[in-house]
Amino acid sequence: MPIQSFLNRFKYLWEGELHIKLRRIRWMAFPGVFLLATLHRLFVRYVAHPLPGIWQPLAEILIYSITGSLVAWFGLSWIANAANRRAETEHQLQAAFEKLELRHQQLLRLNSIGEQIAAADTQHTILELATRAPLQLTKALASTVVSFDQSKRLNLDMAWGLSDQYLGALRQRIDGGIDTERCRTCSALHAHADGDCPLFDGLQTFARDDGITSLVCMPIALEKERTSIITAYYPEADTPTEEHIRLLNILSAVIVGALENLQFRDRHYSELNEDTTAAFTSKAIADLSSQVLNIAMSGWDVQAGGVFTFDEDTQSWICQAQRGLGDLLDDAHFVLGTEMAQRAFDAALPVFETNRKDGSVFLSVAAAPLLAEGKVFGALFLGSLQSYALNPNHTELLAAIAYQISLAIRNTQLSDQLRQMAVLKERHRLSREFHDGLAQTLGFLNLQAEQVEQMINADQTSSASDEIQELRKNIHAAYADVREAIDGLRIRLDAPGQLAERLQQYTDEFARQTGIEIHFSTNPQDLTTKPEYAIQLLRIVQESLTNIRKHAQANRASVALQATKSQIELVIADDGKGFPATGPGERLYRSYGLTMMRERAESIGGNFTVATSPGQGTRITVTVPIHN
Repeated sequence: MPIQSFLNRFKYLWEGELHIKLRRIRWMAFPGVFLLATLHRLFVRYVAHPLPGIWQPLAEILIYSITGSLVAWFGLSWIANAANRRAETEHQLQAAFEKLELRHQQLLRLNSIGEQIAAADTQHTILELATRAPLQLTKALASTVVSFDQSKRLNLDMAWGLSDQYLGALRQRIDGGIDTERCRTCSALHAHADGDCPLFDGLQTFARDDGITSLVCMPIALEKERTSIITAYYPEADTPTEEHIRLLNILSAVIVGALENLQFRDRHYSELNEDTTAAFTSKAIADLSSQVLNIAMSGWDVQAGGVFTFDEDTQSWICQAQRGLGDLLDDAHFVLGTEMAQRAFDAALPVFETNRKDGSVFLSVAAAPLLAEGKVFGALFLGSLQSYALNPNHTELLAAIAYQISLAIRNTQLSDQLRQMAVLKERHRLSREFHDGLAQTLGFLNLQAEQVEQMINADQTSSASDEIQELRKNIHAAYADVREAIDGLRIRLDAPGQLAERLQQYTDEFARQTGIEIHFSTNPQDLTTKPEYAIQLLRIVQESLTNIRKHAQANRASVALQATKSQIELVIADDGKGFPATGPGERLYRSYGLTMMRERAESIGGNFTVATSPGQGTRITVTVPIHN
């Protein structure tokens, strides 16, 4: 060890723990050193001095050399050991600090992702964040979200970071059928590519090409039932670590909590929709009740009648239509009608009074229950001015008429509810679309206009001119959004066979207006499908191309439509930048377009998959089963 290095090391030790230790033992060291010096002097005196002449100084030099070297060796060894112990302690402390710092950063990322997931207001946003999270928290190469549908089949909802080859093979594997019960009850949740995991079966070659050697599954369970699985793929057999698995488990709990909160909000929204729908439905039922009551009274040749429905919430009768029962609720004729309706409701059979003697204007009355799905929900009342005009001999005929009225009212109620729910859902989609696009653009334009005004007031004409140019670009983009929304509202499909033709027209017009090259293909050319399928698929293409224009920075895109005997498959792909690799703490762009596309696909019983990663473009796949 060089002298200067040794001195520096000694100085470092002296200023550190060595200085502290020496201060503690300095009063103990002084007597020891004094005793050793005394013994050394006596040893020299009694060994060297007796020697004659020239040998005496030589003996003293030899003794001093040996004892001095030994003392120096022991002293330097003690200092070197202390230095080594200090260096080792420092290394251990540094490693522990780095580990704590890494864990702290992971927890910060997890907290940031958790806040984003908790603030998400759509299932699609939660799934997107959940798919990205394993790559941000651990050393995962890719991840997917796989869900169980109502028939317990697996569906690939979203993929992040997988190659097109692996993704295509995985889709085929899932569509071909996987032992879903094994995935639903799997407790290992960690598998190697060469193992027997169903998600790796037949995909080992593609896994090796992608550098994948293992996977970890995070089950998502709602209401004690596993509904989906988030799968993270890893490049090394010893990953993920136990620390990574703990982070993923915490993430899984956060996702479950967010999905449960979203379900609660959706149920609350549905209840509000039901209340609004009921207001529209009541008018339709009243109109139909009036029509069928007129028909029944004319056919039976009676002078009064009424159609009543029973409200279970308030335990009261609601008169949907009436004739000849008076204008007031306490009118004797109206009271008689509700009493007869209650008797028919309780008996679930037609009831009659053929020859009334209580002074009532009606000499014969009858009431028949209105039944739907095996349950009584109302009653039909008829009153005649003649005795025996209504009698038990008419039981079967009256029951048949009441049954037909029940079916008509129930069908009107259901169709009106469906129609109103469709209107409300479409309004909800449109509101989110305008909020996501036009509203944000107009707000940004307002800020730009204020900046231009400030620049003009400050005589910054050059900067104001540049800002005006940018303002014009944004106004043009807002105009494009409005034009696309109007074109979308004008879409009509009067015949199912128009789907391929309208898609071709729409993609050609979109390419002409935007300059993005669009390749459209369909097989077969004369594709025929249900109108509700066609309109939703066309809407999905419209929203996908709008997202490509606004966000993808793509030069080319493709729309492929293919139908088999069992399903229709729609694929929209682009060569754009893909979804950005948003880091924790960064703002996630919340596009409601993807959420609306998923809702449209699910409304016709289809599956919706998004596959993307930064720089690899985006691929949207919609598969709709065909039920013959």
